[in-house]
Amino acid sequence: MSIVTTVFRSEQTIEEFAKRALAAAEDVATEVELIVVDDGSPDRSAERVRDLADLDSRVVLVQLSKNFGHHRALLTGLEHAKGDMVFLLDSDLEEAPENLAPMLAEMRAARADCVYGVQNVRKGNWFERTSGELFYKLFGILSDVELPRNVSTIRVMSKRYVNSLLLFRDQNPVLVPLTLITGYRQVPYHFEKRSLAPTTYSIRKRIGLLVLYVTSFSGRPLYMMFAFSIVLASVGIIFGAYVILKALTGPVQSGWSSLMATIIFFFSLNALFTGIIGLYLKRILEEVKDRPRTIVQEVYRKSVAEREVEHG
Repeated sequence: MSIVTTVFRSEQTIEEFAKRALAAAEDVATEVELIVVDDGSPDRSAERVRDLADLDSRVVLVQLSKNFGHHRALLTGLEHAKGDMVFLLDSDLEEAPENLAPMLAEMRAARADCVYGVQNVRKGNWFERTSGELFYKLFGILSDVELPRNVSTIRVMSKRYVNSLLLFRDQNPVLVPLTLITGYRQVPYHFEKRSLAPTTYSIRKRIGLLVLYVTSFSGRPLYMMFAFSIVLASVGIIFGAYVILKALTGPVQSGWSSLMATIIFFFSLNALFTGIIGLYLKRILEEVKDRPRTIVQEVYRKSVAEREVEHG
């Protein structure tokens, strides 16, 4: 069993997390490893993990050269996982490691390759709940991928599923949609997620995440632009025919305000459409550069042999 997590400003929770996660895995697996990815954390999270690795050879620190982002760090952790089964979750203890056993039982009962966590009730204050609900609605309208409501990071996956997931080499990966389009049999697991700290996702970050989700997994906005353009062209042709008919049958009332309003309206639409196309071009540019998603500065582990020599 490989347990994969990340740390970023996690020095207060990582020790308890490691203790509980390893204990949960020991109950269901004969061999266990804990992969902890340091995503450029500015606090002492990496040092805490090193201390844990010195005491327990099952703990492995994968230290990135800087902060690359949560989803990139999670995928880097999956790349280092060697277990037949992989347990992925956050280290803030809002997702209890003790969910491993029932999730694994659900996975075996359903003969699935992935069990993903779904919150029974979305955690947080009214802003988190309202903005989260709006996010799912907008993503459902604009995207081709059906995103489960209140889906969480926590999940148990088979090795073949993880290998297939890692075939996606997106430069700006978004974990949940990628896990969904990987395929295989996937089933939800409903659980209670604790709320231990206020969310770090501001309105700006949520809007940015929505844009990334949509532009990475859907071309629907482009189709909507095309359909809207057809409607506008049809309206323009009909209106033009009406003006010509009026000019042939009688005087036409002139109006500078209406003319300017029409020009501004169409120029605004043009700017909006150009902006949407620009977002897609930006994504294409980032993908064709083929830069590494993350850079691993160091992999720190303490071998069993070294521990035996030290304590010999």
